[in-house]
Amino acid sequence: MDKSFLTPDYRHFDRWLLKQARNLPVPMNARQYFNSQVADSLIVASSVAPTTTETSIFTPYTLCNQAFPVGYGLSAPFAGQVYKFACGGIITTPATGTLVIKPYYGPGASAISFTGAVAMGASPAQTVTASLSSIPWEMSGRLVFRSIASAATTSTAWLTGTFRSQGTLATAGGGWTIPFGSTAAVSVDTTGLAAAGGFGSITFSVTFSVTGATIVTDWTEMLTRN
Repeated sequence: MDKSFLTPDYRHFDRWLLKQARNLPVPMNARQYFNSQVADSLIVASSVAPTTTETSIFTPYTLCNQAFPVGYGLSAPFAGQVYKFACGGIITTPATGTLVIKPYYGPGASAISFTGAVAMGASPAQTVTASLSSIPWEMSGRLVFRSIASAATTSTAWLTGTFRSQGTLATAGGGWTIPFGSTAAVSVDTTGLAAAGGFGSITFSVTFSVTGATIVTDWTEMLTRN
């Protein structure tokens, strides 16, 4: 073992310290690697039983600030930064009807009002898999910032994702997948100066065409590339 590393040369300490520094390994990271977790997962499930009214998947609706936070002001993202979001849980569906998934930038005003929030691209009205009872579901995607501006609501971002759950069993092509997201860059606020409910996180709403559904969000994940 080379004991010179443990025994400093005090007569030439600066030169000794520089030598040791040169021998230390240099940490390497790939550019834009997902190496930063923005938020811990939910530890208490969020359960909602929406009617035919557009409804947040979170209760309270501000839980999105904990689950899917996006920095603003001095903590704003940079142009080209990517956030990876995911969540999942248990779903029960009605016997008929459709489901629309809609992502928003900002938490909105309440569990059923998204005033102030910016729509990032709703899904089509997809026919639900009928009469599911406590079946796992998962949703994931990316939020990509195209430009960052110092003026309110003039940064731009793009969001794309999918919702997935059980399809009709023993039916070819019967999987249940719902795509959602932007078709063009969307103007968002990264300054914290926009109307209340219009910055600080992303969130998601569900709209069923008939009553009888329950969605439980058991876990969440939010990562970013630095």
